[in-house]
Amino acid sequence: MEKNEQKLLNRVYQDATIGMLAIDKVLKKLKNEDLKKQFKKQFDMYEKFSQKCDVLAVNREIDIKENSFFKKAKQTAMLYMSLWMDSTPRHIVEMMISGTVMGIIDTIKVEKDCKVKNEELTNLVTEFKQMQNDFYEKLKKLLAKV
Repeated sequence: MEKNEQKLLNRVYQDATIGMLAIDKVLKKLKNEDLKKQFKKQFDMYEKFSQKCDVLAVNREIDIKENSFFKKAKQTAMLYMSLWMDSTPRHIVEMMISGTVMGIIDTIKVEKDCKVKNEELTNLVTEFKQMQNDFYEKLKKLLAKV
């Protein structure tokens, strides 16, 4: 696999797994059942994409790089600090919107920088961006309700 293809695949994989990590932490603090259902759906979608990345990596004989220990620790610490300060449903939805937007930005930037021609990977990235945009739209509607 070309270096840029590997970089893009890693980005999707890492964004999906960091999304799973964040949702897992948030679910432990949530009491609102509607939000729990929405975030569980998001978790499942991120998990699906991480698995798709795994399959593509195996088929192309490359190693996917996990998020670094420090990135995971930083993410976890920031989440716990933010939830400790405010664990209201509104704040949680705001946090999830921020994280989703950051993921969208990361994906767009890396996709533009890498300019891959692999159709399977391009389709995966397009589907991932669409999923993130769908989450963003759903989260905006949730924010108006909480």
